[in-house]
Amino acid sequence: MATKVVRKFKYLLVILLVGVGVVSCEKEIENVGVSLVDNNTFSSTSKSYDVITENVAVEKVQTNGQGQYLLGVYNDEEFGELKASIASQLTLPVNTTNYAESFDTNANIDSVLVSIPYQATKIEDADDGKPQFTIDSVYGNPNNAFKLEVYELKTFLNTLDPNDPSKNAVYYSDKEFQKGNTPLFSGDFKINPNDTTTYIKRYLNDGVTVYDIDTLKQDNLKPTLNIPLNEDTIKQLFIDNASNVGFSSNDEFIHYFRGLYLESTSLTESAHIISLNMANAKMSIYYSKNQDEEEDEDLNGNDIDGEEGVRTSHVFDFAFSSLKTNVYERNYNVSKQSGIDKLYVQGAAGEITTIDFFTNEEIEELQNNNWLITEANLTFYIDENASLASSNIIPNQLFIYNYSEKNQITDMMTEGVSVVGGILEYDEDGNPYRYVLKITDYISELAQQNELVELNTLAIKVYNPTDIPTSPINSVIQNFSWSPEGVVLYGSNESAGDKRVKLDINYTKLNN
Repeated sequence: MATKVVRKFKYLLVILLVGVGVVSCEKEIENVGVSLVDNNTFSSTSKSYDVITENVAVEKVQTNGQGQYLLGVYNDEEFGELKASIASQLTLPVNTTNYAESFDTNANIDSVLVSIPYQATKIEDADDGKPQFTIDSVYGNPNNAFKLEVYELKTFLNTLDPNDPSKNAVYYSDKEFQKGNTPLFSGDFKINPNDTTTYIKRYLNDGVTVYDIDTLKQDNLKPTLNIPLNEDTIKQLFIDNASNVGFSSNDEFIHYFRGLYLESTSLTESAHIISLNMANAKMSIYYSKNQDEEEDEDLNGNDIDGEEGVRTSHVFDFAFSSLKTNVYERNYNVSKQSGIDKLYVQGAAGEITTIDFFTNEEIEELQNNNWLITEANLTFYIDENASLASSNIIPNQLFIYNYSEKNQITDMMTEGVSVVGGILEYDEDGNPYRYVLKITDYISELAQQNELVELNTLAIKVYNPTDIPTSPINSVIQNFSWSPEGVVLYGSNESAGDKRVKLDINYTKLNN
């Protein structure tokens, strides 16, 4: 970095090298370097500065257009309770030219399923050869269920901002949605990594006699969250009204049926939340009807052509649209067991920690001494006594940014997230230990100013992939935070002892 300090050292080195060359032009370059070091021209040292930290509650975050969506309930004694629900539009099936004609008087619904593929990792097959998976991105106790209900969404989701149609609509985590009076599904739910196959019973026109069973499998047999919906209500909405103008186009459809609302409520104090991609989520209507075969047609595969009244199976898939959003409900009545002097950092509209450092005297010292800043670190130590210190809720990475201006710090633009760091480190016993964030360029930039500057407040949050700069010139921080992970850290109070937050600066100076 071509700073004022670096330039001064560069010019000084040139003068010294020229002088040494005049005195002894035969001295090798290696010896020149050794002489400079041996003459103690420069020295490296370090200094620590006090830091002021503060917990700040996040009221809301943007929850549409995310990479992930949360569903479920999580509760602990440090962060209280978080309930996550999902609202989404549906889209018409691709081929709806003959949608109304598809349902004649003999058509009956066999099953209606909302299916959302899990994010899963394949592990070693079972002894019987069946594939086994672990579900990724599950937080809390997967063995405890939460209550899940699915409603018809009654709030219309606009794709454009009603106040400024030139902009896309933004939905926040505290948005309240209207829903139908009666749930389409209501039951206890917990993840099941063995949900790799779905069986659909196909019925004759009497609705009782099973004539076939379809076996449905996801690609690579990955497990899927399947929610059965009330068939009578879906029949009334999607079949009895199939000739309605609401099925004539997708625009008409999203006004006729505004979507689904998946609502989570707690059953126990230690349930779980799952993070879902939702890209392939859909509602499927499986139905059967009677059809007459053509002379050379065999619809039921019994090797007989031209039969009348053959029972055939069908499906219409209504994909979840790109317009979906999360609702986060928080209850802090029981929280912060480790004490209010600690720092609480959690995503999903939880909490962040703000950071302030340097008095006027300290910043003047940096500027007047012409130090070459070689490294500047903020280190946060984990409260090993916190109730969740060893749980799967602790984030693998924290993210630092300019809280005052809501943009990236210098290092994130010049060095990138891999250098800035903030990765969870473990102690020699394998326990979560600390996070180190490198802000060398940010401190160097302050040191090279010629006058006192108004210092910005920085902040740390749980890292999301959308936090990193989107281009070399775009320093804006995206207002996304869908990770429910959280950690309790030691703050800047003296009571934290050696683990209190400090700013450590390593620098090189010219010896006088």
